Amino acid sequence: MRKILPFLLTCAALAAAGETISNVSLVQQWPWSEAVSIDFKVSGWDEPAWSVREISVVAYDGEEEIGRVSPRALSGDTVIDGDGAKHIVLTPSKDAALKARGRIDRFKVALSSEAVADEDLLYIVFDLSKEAGSRGARQYVTRNALTNGVWGAWSKTSAGGEIWTGLADDERYFRELMAFRRIPAGSFTMGHGPDGSGKRYSPARRVKISNPYYISVLEMTKYQYRVIDSGRNLERPDVMLPSVNDSINTIRGDSMPGGAYDWPARRGVSPDSIVGKLGAKTGFAGMFDLPTEAQWEKAARGGAEGDIAYYDGSASCDDARADALAWYSYNTRDACGVRRGGMKAPNGYGLYDTLGNAWEMVLDWQNGGVPLGEVDPVGESAPSVRYPDRRMLKGGSWQYADKKALALYWRSQNPCNVCDPRTGSRLVLNLVQYGGER
Repeated sequence: MRKILPFLLTCAALAAAGETISNVSLVQQWPWSEAVSIDFKVSGWDEPAWSVREISVVAYDGEEEIGRVSPRALSGDTVIDGDGAKHIVLTPSKDAALKARGRIDRFKVALSSEAVADEDLLYIVFDLSKEAGSRGARQYVTRNALTNGVWGAWSKTSAGGEIWTGLADDERYFRELMAFRRIPAGSFTMGHGPDGSGKRYSPARRVKISNPYYISVLEMTKYQYRVIDSGRNLERPDVMLPSVNDSINTIRGDSMPGGAYDWPARRGVSPDSIVGKLGAKTGFAGMFDLPTEAQWEKAARGGAEGDIAYYDGSASCDDARADALAWYSYNTRDACGVRRGGMKAPNGYGLYDTLGNAWEMVLDWQNGGVPLGEVDPVGESAPSVRYPDRRMLKGGSWQYADKKALALYWRSQNPCNVCDPRTGSRLVLNLVQYGGER
């Protein structure tokens, strides 16, 4: 293999055409290192909310254009979402054209940016160990970067979508990093069959979600809970397991009937709750919450349509197939407790463990279904008389022997202030406030 020699930076980098990128400079990170720091400034940002732009780097040897640098050779602020100083590291050995040249005596770059379509912004990653707004505290995973291997392993789903599989093998995503997958707006079939029970599942009907939203790829872990809450006991042996024994009141605030955060009458969350603290830590206060049942089911179906029970698109499931999808009593052998996430097959959106392992809390009261044709349904306005303090759970748990409890449309329930070793949580980030005005 040809040895890569350091670049000799004899002239300034070329600034990109346009008004948003300026002050581009190159610095070799240290003598005889191949890595090159590219610093630049973005100003005059006037894109709509939640828009991002992806940076392209074209390399030159003097005036000779070498070509566009492979995304795999770039790290740092390759996706931008606003003004400010930015920093990219170029590793030439990861780019075939630069690697073939070896030493380049008059290295230059030109930067440009292009808008990322909504459907091509697949994930947001938050680093819980960093302050909001600091470098690397929030990163975006675009389709271009994912399919170029920038974020590690990925795969195509049967429906042709791209999902990020590499994070399931990376301990950081069970510790200080939280990854959220974008779920597109649109209509889908929710519920099951024409004669569903309002208690266990509701009749199949078309439901529309008006705006895209993000949902966590993994169930929230004990480590993440503690980083968000206080940072205590981070190195216990169970910290990468899903966080269970949390009540809905702990996760979002007093959600009892008439409580200060009684969804849907009151749409806010307590600043002292886990969701409230996550919003403050990331700079997205008021935008995180538990999902509604409709949000949960749309995400859990992974883009599959029809009256299905499992996110692989099937209406029934034997033990061998269920074993590939979920932790439940067949493969936990009734041993108490949740398992580490990400060990079963992901769904069509790349979400892990939406079936089995831990029941997942949703906002809806345990009180029947929602009307047919509902747009952005929030569930019933009040709990049932029989169960005056209970909200619904979705997805089944490690304890269940009956596979129907793993069905996407199946429901259970739990009082708002009760903790349970079978119940965990998966959070959403709402780009636009869900379900109308407060």
